Amino acid sequence: MSAVDACRLVLGQHPGTFFQGIERVHLVLTTYAKGEPVESGGDISYGMPPQALVWVVEVHAKRINWNHSVPSGYKPPKKPYTDFSVVMSARTGVGTDSGECRCWPLPLWKVGDLISLSPNC
Repeated sequence: MSAVDACRLVLGQHPGTFFQGIERVHLVLTTYAKGEPVESGGDISYGMPPQALVWVVEVHAKRINWNHSVPSGYKPPKKPYTDFSVVMSARTGVGTDSGECRCWPLPLWKVGDLISLSPNC
């Protein structure tokens, strides 16, 4: 799958108001063992074999509206999250990890050649 296809897949899976004011999309093609820790802030799960090719896709927007379950007592940040990232198979597009934060840009250049795309891929 191309970088544009990966970008469109991520944006297409989150229609409506999930992303408000997309400003930029960064991607990198790398292996799961390298990409997963960058996307997750150091943690690695075993959703794919370490050498599997993955796209790490990072979307930067004015606001991310992710309505997902949270632990009891969770308080949302005072400022909205602005960044959403995904690790997904470069072959199938199936994602193994995703998250939101205020962390733009992730250091994707450390694990591969950085591709930067416009808000519409």
